[in-house]
Amino acid sequence: MFGFHIQMTVRGILVYDITNNPLLTAIVTAGFAPSLLVFAMFGGVIGERFEKRKIIQITQSFNLLTSLIVAVLIFTNLLHWGHLFFISILQGAMFAMQVPARQALIPDLVGKKLVTNAIGLNAMGMGVTTLIGPAIGGYFYEYLGPFVSYLSVSIFAVIGLLLATQIPQFLPKLANTKTSTIREVINGFKYLKTNKIVRIIWIHAVVLALCSGPFRMLIPVYAKDVFGSNPGEVGTLMAAAGIGGLISSFIIASLGPDNRRGLILIIIGILTGVGLLMISAIPIYTIGFIAMIIMGLTETGRWSLGQALMMDNADDEYRARVVSLLMLSWGLMPLSMIPMGWAFGYFGPEITTLFTSIVTILFALSSVMWGKELLKK
Repeated sequence: MFGFHIQMTVRGILVYDITNNPLLTAIVTAGFAPSLLVFAMFGGVIGERFEKRKIIQITQSFNLLTSLIVAVLIFTNLLHWGHLFFISILQGAMFAMQVPARQALIPDLVGKKLVTNAIGLNAMGMGVTTLIGPAIGGYFYEYLGPFVSYLSVSIFAVIGLLLATQIPQFLPKLANTKTSTIREVINGFKYLKTNKIVRIIWIHAVVLALCSGPFRMLIPVYAKDVFGSNPGEVGTLMAAAGIGGLISSFIIASLGPDNRRGLILIIIGILTGVGLLMISAIPIYTIGFIAMIIMGLTETGRWSLGQALMMDNADDEYRARVVSLLMLSWGLMPLSMIPMGWAFGYFGPEITTLFTSIVTILFALSSVMWGKELLKK
C-alpha cells in the first residue's frame, strides 16, 4: 500500500504537469476503474475458487512489472500520458483480482466474531501508508523527480511480494464446484438481490463513492488551482486523509456487534458531505488539510465498516464476492469522475465540489429512511 499511495500521488501530479488538463488528469487517474468494474466479480469468484496466497503473489508481481516499465519510459523520455492511462487500466484488473482474495482471508485468519476488529486493524496499517505514502510521493516528485518516485514504488512492491510468502494457505471455498465462473458471477449478483442488508450497504457505498471518490482522485488539480500548492504540499494534503484514516481505523477496530455499527455507517456518510462542504466553502489550505482528515476518516470508515457488515451478513462462500460487490463502487467512479473533471474546468473546482457536498449530505440523510434496517445492525 505504500507503493500504491506513492504511485497514485505521483501519477496525478505527473499527468497534470504533462497535460495541464483537468479532464485528462481525471481520465488517467480513473483509468483503473473500467477494468476494475469489469473484473471485480470475476475476482471474487477466483478468490473463492483458487488458493488466495497465490493470487496475491501473481497480482503483486504484475504491479512490480508495470512500475518498472513506467520508470524506464520516464528515464528514456518516451513517456506519454497514454502510457499511464493504459497501465492504469491494467492495474485496475489486477486490483480486482487481488483485493477480494486478500480481504476474504481475514475471516479465515481470525474467525467470524472478530471480523470487524480485524478489518479495523488491517485498515490501521493501511491508514499509516495513506498518511505517509502520499507525502513521500509528493516530496520525492518535487526534489528527486518522477523517475526516482517510480523506482521507490518498485522497491515497495518487492517488499510486499516477499512478505506475501508468509501468508498461510487455505483451501479454496469453491474447490469442488462444477459451476462455471460466469454462473458464479451471476449467482453473486443474485445474492445481492436476495440479501437485503447486503444490498442496502452496497447502495450506500456506491452512491457515496460516486460523490466523494472522484474528488479524492482530483486533489492534485484542486490543490494546484485553488490553493496554488507545489507537489510537496499536494502530497501533504493527500497524506492528511491518512491521518483521518488512522483515526477511523482505531475506532472501527474497537467496535463490537453491539455498537450500533449501522448507525455509525450512516453518520460517516453525513460527515463525508461535511468534509466536501468545508474544502469548497473555505478555500484556505489549512482548512483543506482539516477537511481532508475528515474525508480520510469517512472513506476508511465507510470501506472498513461496510465490508465488515457485509461479510457479517453474508454466507461463507460469498465472502469474496461481497467484497467484489463493494469494489464495484470504485469501478463505477468514472460515471461521476469524468463529468467532475469536466466541471472542474468549466465551472471551477470550488463550485463543482460545493454542489457535490450538498448532494452527498442530502443522500446520507435520506438513508435513515430507505436504509432503516441499518439502524438495527
